[in-house]
This record gives sequence, structure tokens and C-alpha cells, in this order.
Amino acid sequence: MPPTAPPSLPNYLAKGLPKQDDEALEDTRKYIDELLAAREQRRSEPVTESELPEDVNVLESESSGAVYLEYRTCGDESCSCMSGGEKHGPYKYRAYRDGDTVRREYLGKATETSTE
Repeated sequence: MPPTAPPSLPNYLAKGLPKQDDEALEDTRKYIDELLAAREQRRSEPVTESELPEDVNVLESESSGAVYLEYRTCGDESCSCMSGGEKHGPYKYRAYRDGDTVRREYLGKATETSTE
């Protein structure tokens, strides 16, 4: 009896993989191992300033992520920040890698000179 595909495996792969010969499956296994290794390598790389929003003040940068300050618009069309006025903030964020994606975590309102 063939093994059951994990529920997280897309249907097209669950149906297509069993149809492959042994060589194709071994090549696929090697490719998957290389993909996982590349993602692990990428995860350990620091987030670069080019991956952050424009006009931010980076407070610290390390392999676990970059902490930065950002001023933002609020989205309220009646607010002056939406028509070139002073933006709100600063707000503190941490940018970090999640596989190939750079995610950000809100750390709260900060003062301009905050280094926490």
C-alpha cells in the first residue's frame, strides 16, 4: 500500500509524485534538500537596508533582524499627514526573515532617540 501524502502537500504534487520513476524521485529529493538548505542559509542572513521601507532610521542590525524607527501616514484623508504634513511616529519595528520573506513586527511607539 503506497504512503499517504501529508495534508499540507498540494494536490497536484500528491497526484504527480507517485507517477514518477525512481530517478526522478531521487532528483526531486535532492532538489528539496537543496531548497531547504538555501532557505536555512537565507534565514541566517541579516535583513539589509534595501529590504526595509524607505526613509527609516535603523537602530540596530544583526542576524536575528533589524530594529528601526519609521514615521507613517494614518490613512485618514482629513489628516495633514496625508497631504504632505508631518507623519505620525516614530514607531519602532523589527524586520526579520521568515524563509524567503522579510516580515516586520511592531514594537510600539518610540522616541526619536530610542535605542531599545
